[in-house]
Amino acid sequence: MTSIVETHDVTKQFGDVTVIDGVSLNVPQGAIYGLVGANGAGKTTLMRMLIGLMWPDAGEVRLFGQVLERDSAQIRQRVHYVAADGSFFKQLQVKDVLTYSRLLYERWDDTRCQMLVRALELPLNRRVRNLSLGMTMQLRLAIALSARPDLLVLDEPTNGLDPIVKRQFLQLIVQEAAQGSTVVIATHQLADVERIVDGVGLLYRGRMVMDGMLDDLKGAIKHVQAVLPGGPPADIDHWPGVLERTSRGQFYTFVVEGTGDDLAKRLRESGATYLEVMDVGFEELFRYVMQKEGYSRDGILLS
Repeated sequence: MTSIVETHDVTKQFGDVTVIDGVSLNVPQGAIYGLVGANGAGKTTLMRMLIGLMWPDAGEVRLFGQVLERDSAQIRQRVHYVAADGSFFKQLQVKDVLTYSRLLYERWDDTRCQMLVRALELPLNRRVRNLSLGMTMQLRLAIALSARPDLLVLDEPTNGLDPIVKRQFLQLIVQEAAQGSTVVIATHQLADVERIVDGVGLLYRGRMVMDGMLDDLKGAIKHVQAVLPGGPPADIDHWPGVLERTSRGQFYTFVVEGTGDDLAKRLRESGATYLEVMDVGFEELFRYVMQKEGYSRDGILLS
């Protein structure tokens, strides 16, 4: 499968602080890739390097198979970046912003723009300074999708959106990928992207501590729930793959690496009267991966 975004051992420092530390990732064509992590993990810095707004101190960024360099204007025409803190000329009306945007992008699609204006209920005659945070983000998305990019890069795109608009926003992203575009989304809100991403990477303090296809990653850790009238074996916390256990009376929940089948078999042999193996949640998966990396769980909670 063709790779649209690649980084190889990318590093970025500001003074003595290493913000991005040897990050490598690969995003195939047509995929929706979620770059997740707590605030301050380095997501925005990495995103800006992906599109040439910032340059790595070491390593390499490739877009569409080509090394991204300072004179890569032709590559940038195929990319649209929606920044979390981007702004327009606030005195302009929404319709004026769209008119100017039409002149900037070679692949601008007027028909699509009009459809998005209607779907997002953009107030064409309102001045940008009078838009809410959520409405401003919707305007940015309308411009991005009307520009017909091959690569759409979104930094915290759901900030300020109410639940109904957020759902519509994410559906538009899925539609964009279905038409062949590649999408990279940086966020600290895991629930927003869980149902739409194909691949995901977890940044913590500038390091990529997990990267892969979501379904594969979610299969790496399981919950095993059991009723144990006689209690669990005394050495169960030392059994291979057992990460954690909690209990309420005779009802026990174990977090285990792998399929959970081996633990379920041993619990059955230990007198379990009820057993169930379940997938862990998206956010919980990240927390246990971080715990395995040796980081404090208190420091990695994502909002």
